[in-house]
Amino acid sequence: MRFTQHLALAAAVCLAAAACGEPTTVPARVSDAARHIVNGTFTGSSFGNVGALLVDFNGNGKVDGDDEDCTGSLISPTVFLTAAHCVEFLAPGTQLYVSFEPRLYPAPKTYIAATSWTYDPQYGHDQANLHDLAVVILPKGSTKGVTPLKLPPAGYLDRLAAQNGLNNTLFVNVGYGVSASRTGQPSFGYDGTRQMSKSPFMGLQPYWLGLLINSNATGEGGDCYGDSGGPKFIDGHPDMVVATVTTGDYNCRATTWDYRLDTQSAREFLGRFVTLP
Repeated sequence: MRFTQHLALAAAVCLAAAACGEPTTVPARVSDAARHIVNGTFTGSSFGNVGALLVDFNGNGKVDGDDEDCTGSLISPTVFLTAAHCVEFLAPGTQLYVSFEPRLYPAPKTYIAATSWTYDPQYGHDQANLHDLAVVILPKGSTKGVTPLKLPPAGYLDRLAAQNGLNNTLFVNVGYGVSASRTGQPSFGYDGTRQMSKSPFMGLQPYWLGLLINSNATGEGGDCYGDSGGPKFIDGHPDMVVATVTTGDYNCRATTWDYRLDTQSAREFLGRFVTLP
């Protein structure tokens, strides 16, 4: 997994860089028994429409678990949604791959070579509205058997908040990223497996969904490095992705802020590639 590149951008973009950047210490690979995301559990075949974004970083012509860049989700048979900061640093034309395998080591059994990719051209110009979205285009027929996720209607989270429908709500995190130590010196284990956890609702801003990820306080979990671009679901509704992982606190121990998909700006970008509800 790529942990040493792009630190300067991560620090500038990520409000102290957690889910959206790279940690400052290279994590050790850990056993499958380790809990990833943060305080997470292995998904197995569940969440089969959540995949890993892969890049052949060392240029050896092979794709393996070390090539995980970010997480993302299938939102149409040919469109894979992830975060802009996961791809904006890549040279134009860089070949990307997507795998929906739950385990990436020693190498994913199957993966798909993307035909193209792009990110929101307004990304990074406004920290209040980061426009942190990207799409990876996959070949027609390449995701047969994988059910795409739904996108939320316009203003979906605002309506829920107005009805007090978000208070005490748990959100589901799914991704291939690292785990994080809960106390002491920060450390980040990685084993290339797709994991899930849940996080309590914290707050809603015009472009952001805020969640609590202090496992010691909540008894739940969160997200961390490598989960960027991954989906956030309302617990009990795993068919609709309402936000994507963007930022968090440095140690992956307190809060995470996720980019909402029900806003006009998000819909303007996504509507170029998929039919919106």
